[in-house]
Amino acid sequence: MKKSVKRIIGLAVPAAVAVGLNRLYVKKRYGEKNAKPTFKFSEIAEGETEGVKLTAHRGLSAVAPENTAAAFKEAVKHPYYAVECDIYCTADNRWVVIHDYMLQSMAKEKGDVKKMSYAETLSKIKYNNGANIKYYPDAGICTLEEYIDICSPAGIKPMIEVKDKRVEKVKELYSIFCEKGIEKDVILISFHEPVLREFRRLDENMELWYLMQAITDEKLLDCIEQGYGVAFEAKRAARTPEMVQKIHDNSLTAACWTVDTPELLNKMLEMGVKYITTNAILPE
Repeated sequence: MKKSVKRIIGLAVPAAVAVGLNRLYVKKRYGEKNAKPTFKFSEIAEGETEGVKLTAHRGLSAVAPENTAAAFKEAVKHPYYAVECDIYCTADNRWVVIHDYMLQSMAKEKGDVKKMSYAETLSKIKYNNGANIKYYPDAGICTLEEYIDICSPAGIKPMIEVKDKRVEKVKELYSIFCEKGIEKDVILISFHEPVLREFRRLDENMELWYLMQAITDEKLLDCIEQGYGVAFEAKRAARTPEMVQKIHDNSLTAACWTVDTPELLNKMLEMGVKYITTNAILPE
């Protein structure tokens, strides 16, 4: 086998595994049962809770299929601080809301949404996976504009993870925020620091959070220099409280995902984390 072919296979296999795992994650977590959020914040939170803000992860994804209009509509029925979503840009330059760029994590169809047309193909696809999917037969791909139009009238902050790595798409995306009048309200989050840096170049006041599974001194330096908040994986951060303390010591925003148990919630509260993203906790 030629080296180039081996390299392609080497890149493709991890991506396919990741998509498959997310599909299994969604199905295992929610399945076909009538899923619902498990806890109320006021009933399980211990210690200091003043100023704590909860975000609905991919909408209210324990009630309706994740990242769909239905999940966002369910989320805004509750007093969440923000509703989070994930976005990619399609071949016809529409920003769509979906966690994986490969369709098969949520639908029977296959393909890379970045290489497909929303108007011709993606707008017609219906999902067959996600919480209570049998009750949402029309659930499919939501556009960024639809998501904003659900969150904004409810007075809930849009928290948007830009998963698309293409920096050249940032200016166009920022224009959508300005057209919708949310550039001062949106919390823009990403694992891709060049994307964040381009947003910072366009708007020095925009709220930007750098996503990181493991908090490192190098990434913290980027956050200090560029004025990013720090959003980290809660389970991993619970094992390294000294790194979370460094975030506080540098007066940076400390935010975490995904907190779905009373134990992890209270660990984050104990560590002084005020911004918490959850699948399973209602803000009441």
